[in-house]
Amino acid sequence: MKSGEKFFRLILGIGIVICCYYLGEFASYIMRGFISPAVSGMVILFILLKTGLIKRGWVEKSATLLTDNMILFFIPITVGIALIPLSVWAQDGFAMVGALILSTFLVLWVTGVIVEKYSK
Repeated sequence: MKSGEKFFRLILGIGIVICCYYLGEFASYIMRGFISPAVSGMVILFILLKTGLIKRGWVEKSATLLTDNMILFFIPITVGIALIPLSVWAQDGFAMVGALILSTFLVLWVTGVIVEKYSK
């Protein structure tokens, strides 16, 4: 495969992921924000992959590139948290840390249940 073709496939895959995200934004708008746009977009991408409308090979390299460099997407969040004024931490610090711990364990638990279900 030529390098130009590899680049085109990479751009195509990223374009598909972005289109699914924006379809998720639309779905979230229709559902009045009941499900976040990112989750809706992932569900749409999953459905498209499972039905065969999108081939796995079209998005595999792009998805690998994005997940391999995922830490870069968390840097703005970390900076944003660091910029929260100390007065807010003093007032709501326990609630924020509690929500962080609870949501982390909830995500770990749900992920474990899903992996156990589909790994059998």
